Amino acid sequence: MERLSYTDIHNQIIDIKKKFSDAGEVINKQSYLGKLLNNTLLNFNDTNSPYEVFDALSVDRIYSALLNLDNNNSNDYLKHLLKGTLDFRDINPSHAKNILFELEVIGSIKKVFTEAYLGEPDIVVPFKDGDVGIACKKVVSKKNLKKQLSQGVKQIQKNNFKFGIVAINIDNILPEKKLLEASSREYALDVLHERNMTFIEEYDRFFLKYLNDSRLMALLIVSSTIADVKSASPRYYNISQSTIWTLENLEVSHKAKINKFKKLSYL
Repeated sequence: MERLSYTDIHNQIIDIKKKFSDAGEVINKQSYLGKLLNNTLLNFNDTNSPYEVFDALSVDRIYSALLNLDNNNSNDYLKHLLKGTLDFRDINPSHAKNILFELEVIGSIKKVFTEAYLGEPDIVVPFKDGDVGIACKKVVSKKNLKKQLSQGVKQIQKNNFKFGIVAINIDNILPEKKLLEASSREYALDVLHERNMTFIEEYDRFFLKYLNDSRLMALLIVSSTIADVKSASPRYYNISQSTIWTLENLEVSHKAKINKFKKLSYL
């Protein structure tokens, strides 16, 4: 991982502001995003405390997600990104963070499926024998998982997809939701994979309900946080891990697709 320089962050902030301005959207200076951009622009340098570095990492994460917008519908997404906080350390529900999660997922998906695009249910991955519809859900607590999962399945069915996946973000229920201390980047990724698998094992009864009757072909579990690797330089950086999970006895038409989606776990 390369260290984020002042120039990197400065340019990212300018570009974020320009994207919103070009779309005719005004970032309220008193909003979280407005304060984050202005304070980071003013305070970030190469000798900052962890708090300023964390703000810079938040900017970098938002900027990276915005790179996944396409010209056809970017204005709508930018408008929705102003509806709620983008503070990753705030575990309360936020429409803006839901939208940002969609942009993060499409960024990962397009590394494997270059023709994927943003569209109902949230993301569409084209295949000759039937497109895969992906609904993205950000779980803010274990209590609302069942409801979010059900809503995701309904989105897929409403849009008449034969093949469906629900992508679930579990950042807010990670023990390391704010910071993951690790001896190496590889160890940090392993920890997040274990968190994803623990989540799956704990709630597989909900998932199997939809997998067994083929309303879903798989679940995509995503966890993201800031890693703290004291021996590394840079010491702090954004980290994310995706885990695809499905039935062992998949239908043939599902299996070929899932084998391609499994590549997401190695990005």
